[in-house]
Amino acid sequence: MILIPEISTVLILVPRTGSGSLRRAIAAAYPQSVLIYRHMEADGVPAGYDRWRRVGVVRHPVERLWSLYKFMRNFAGDHDPAYVASMRDSAKRPFCEWLTQNQTVFTSPYDSAGRGRYWPQFTVRHPLPENRKSQFVYLRPDLGTEIVPYEKVGDLAAQLFIALDRHNQTTATPPPPLTPEAADHVSRVFAWDFEAVAEARL
Repeated sequence: MILIPEISTVLILVPRTGSGSLRRAIAAAYPQSVLIYRHMEADGVPAGYDRWRRVGVVRHPVERLWSLYKFMRNFAGDHDPAYVASMRDSAKRPFCEWLTQNQTVFTSPYDSAGRGRYWPQFTVRHPLPENRKSQFVYLRPDLGTEIVPYEKVGDLAAQLFIALDRHNQTTATPPPPLTPEAADHVSRVFAWDFEAVAEARL
C-alpha cells in the first residue's frame, strides 16, 4: 500500500500484478509517497487516508498464481533466510498440487524462523495463503477501490504520471493444464477474480 499525497491517492499492491514496478516508479516520481505496508489490503487504509482515491490492479487468477508460484520457486532477494527458505519449500511440488494444497502465507509480519521477530511493513489484515486469497480481499471494490486490469497497467501508469519500468518478471511461460481438482478449486475460490477480469476487459 502506497500513500501518494501529491495526488491524494492510495495504491493497493496485490502481489504479482506489477506491484514492484509500480512501487519503484511512484517512489521516483513522488518524493512524498510512503510505502507503509507492502501488501496491505484496501480495508487496511489508515484513518483519514480512506477519503482518498483508492486504485489497484486485478490479474487473471491462474496467471497471477502461476507467476507467484514461479517467483517462489526461485525466491531470493534481501529477505530473512528463513523466509526465503519457507517460500521456496512451499513451491517444491507441481503447480496444480500447490494450487490446492499450499498452506504457506506469502505476506506476514511474523517470523518464519520462530524467533519472535516482527516486520511491520509486511502487516496484512487477512494473512491467507495466496492460493486461497481472492484479489477481492485485497482490492475491496465495495469500499470504492478503482479496479484496473493487469493488461492496462500502462494506462494506470499514465494516469499516475509515472514512467513504468518492469521488474521481477518471471519467464513468460503458460501455466500447465489444470487438473479437475485444481480447476474446481480456482473456480470456487476465485470466482470474483474471473468476473472482475472479464468486466475490466470490456
